[in-house]
Amino acid sequence: MFSIASLFSIFISSIGFSQQTIPWQDSQFGCIDSTVAQKYIRDFNIDTRSFGGMELCNAQVDTKKLLNDISIIDFGRFNADGNNVFVRGFVPTNQYYQWMKSQTRGMKRGQDIPYATAYNSGGYFTMQDGWAVLSTLGRVGTLVHEARHTAGYRHYPCDQGPYQDADLAGCDTSYQQGGSHAIEMEYYARVSVHGQNFHPVYKTMARLMAIARANAFFNQPVLQKKEAVLALSADRNQAELIINGQKVIREAPQVEGLLKRTSFGAAIFNGMSAQSIELYGNERLNTSIEDTYSYFKLLLENRINLLDFEEFDIGTKRFVTRIQNTKSVEFFDFPRGQWSRPVSLNFEIAGTATRLENNQSGYFLIGTDASIYPVNPQNKTIGAPLSFKWNASSLQVAQYENTILVLKSNGLIYQRNSTQQSLWPGGQGRYRALINVPVYDGFQVMR
Repeated sequence: MFSIASLFSIFISSIGFSQQTIPWQDSQFGCIDSTVAQKYIRDFNIDTRSFGGMELCNAQVDTKKLLNDISIIDFGRFNADGNNVFVRGFVPTNQYYQWMKSQTRGMKRGQDIPYATAYNSGGYFTMQDGWAVLSTLGRVGTLVHEARHTAGYRHYPCDQGPYQDADLAGCDTSYQQGGSHAIEMEYYARVSVHGQNFHPVYKTMARLMAIARANAFFNQPVLQKKEAVLALSADRNQAELIINGQKVIREAPQVEGLLKRTSFGAAIFNGMSAQSIELYGNERLNTSIEDTYSYFKLLLENRINLLDFEEFDIGTKRFVTRIQNTKSVEFFDFPRGQWSRPVSLNFEIAGTATRLENNQSGYFLIGTDASIYPVNPQNKTIGAPLSFKWNASSLQVAQYENTILVLKSNGLIYQRNSTQQSLWPGGQGRYRALINVPVYDGFQVMR
């Protein structure tokens, strides 16, 4: 019989990492000792054949991914709970492994419900294709989420978010209910705020995931949102977050692409993937963190080169669109878990916008002749062009408090009213992108 200490020693020696840091990428995990693997398989009744067969080393095989996930649950350690909106003590601190074991009767791999990441039937978890493409954090969060369903917690129809008005039940009524979404968010917050031996990147990922999902899957809001402005410097070296009259410098991924608003904040989209911008911390991680938290994660399922991709809210409902060519646009159908057929256009797309200089917000297609076409994502239709055109010298439009901001092609940000415009004092420098971003009170924005 192995003690917890000896198992930990085996695990650490097998992957080549110190006790202080658990890996955050599958490629960083070494081969898992067969004794540890067999313990996990017994404790969770894993159908290894359905996951691709017994595999101790190669994370291209889903069995090894699952073993990596369980090892994170097993060896993750937390400080005592402190003051955080997400941490309510639903799962006792440092008891995730035993709690998971008590709530799991078996695990297998399947492909029978394509719109689900995983599902729980009487304590038996079936992991779908969506689980396999997630990060280690996303996969662990899925396991924790599914385990809560064993105790009888179910989902309800959504009053907001991507599944609003859908027959599919996907939300918890409230955070206080302590359902599967709440258990998942609590895990992410514990990792981010109280984690002892998690890699800083994993902790950052947990913060982004908590924010992205908490604002979409509870019918009673958990978080308060404030609209802020994010400007990307012309040299791409940094992003400037302007909120509450203050400017906070944030690390910008060193990749080419479009600055995009996401449900957790912002990302840079390069046509095939999106790299996250962390608004709450400034750890200077010197690594790009792919966005697998907002619905830019849909890019993971089919690596194709896109001209544009947008996640946006209209009212309380969330939408996602993508553009593969300049003559059509597609909408993601959340209840069906698939993209709509392309909506053909009688004009050619030159760009998109989510805010106009008259402060109208929504989702707009800009034609090559500068005509502006409003999009109705609810019924997947394109409206007649507006009575005014896009200003050729304007790159992007945002709003800061009651001020309309326009980034011009000269790299300067101007403020405008109905009659005139002038340089905005909040933007001191030259920029290549400007957007509004949501900032939530789940975590403090650190300078």
